[in-house]
Amino acid sequence: MENLMTPEGSYKANTYNLEFEQEIQRLKAQVLLSWEKEARTLKWFGLADKMNVLEAGSGPGFFTEKLLELLPKSSITAVEIDPSLHEKAVDYLQDKGGDRVNRIQMSIANTGLDDNTFDFAIARLLFVHLPEPVAAAREIFRILKPGGKLVIVDSDADLFWLTTPPMSVEIVREKFKQVMSSRGGDLSVGRNLCRILQEAGFGSIDLEAVVSHSDIIGIEAFEPLLDSGPILQLVKQGLISESEIASYLVSRDEFFAAGDRLMMSFWLMACGEKINRNLA
Repeated sequence: MENLMTPEGSYKANTYNLEFEQEIQRLKAQVLLSWEKEARTLKWFGLADKMNVLEAGSGPGFFTEKLLELLPKSSITAVEIDPSLHEKAVDYLQDKGGDRVNRIQMSIANTGLDDNTFDFAIARLLFVHLPEPVAAAREIFRILKPGGKLVIVDSDADLFWLTTPPMSVEIVREKFKQVMSSRGGDLSVGRNLCRILQEAGFGSIDLEAVVSHSDIIGIEAFEPLLDSGPILQLVKQGLISESEIASYLVSRDEFFAAGDRLMMSFWLMACGEKINRNLA
């Protein structure tokens, strides 16, 4: 398989899906799916209003908007390297947050921001795409104040979906793992989040799971995430064959047609604290 690794990581918004706007809507659905539980867990980890907050890998601004609403007296610095997503965020947030939001187009591995600046940092669905996740966590460690915390929200491919009726995802999942790995990402990053934080110097590490279930939030909330655009894009790029995805597409159609269906998804949330070693 060709080497597609880039310093920026494995994700490019304008080539990940068949259509860019389709990808933007998928990203929006990801935020809406579990925001309430993520917000609850973030506050449990210590996120509070009036904090100076860093959002690493902020995308088109949907999660930034939620943070601005949750923290009406906080300032949010949103760092995003992808120029197409940065441009989307600038447009989307232009009448939201005012001077409380600062949008920066920069790599999270080299932000150029000052040491000891932020009270709290959030990296949502970013580390899965990074070729050097520990280096990125160390950069966030540097710009956090002593006592500041980083929460990484991410997935693990082997935990991602449970459905009734079941969908045939094994072949597609393994192919996605291979493609992501060739680009520098890691679809199994969820199981390694605690180690990434530890290697970056964080202490007081904790891990929680956020579970979304269609019986609670409705099956409609999951449907945009079943968009086959990213898979068909890999077919278009010659990275997966049509025969390899055939069983998945059939089982997905059967799932949509089922009268009694349910779906669960899982995000992992790992938290680490920048402990002042001089006081430890």
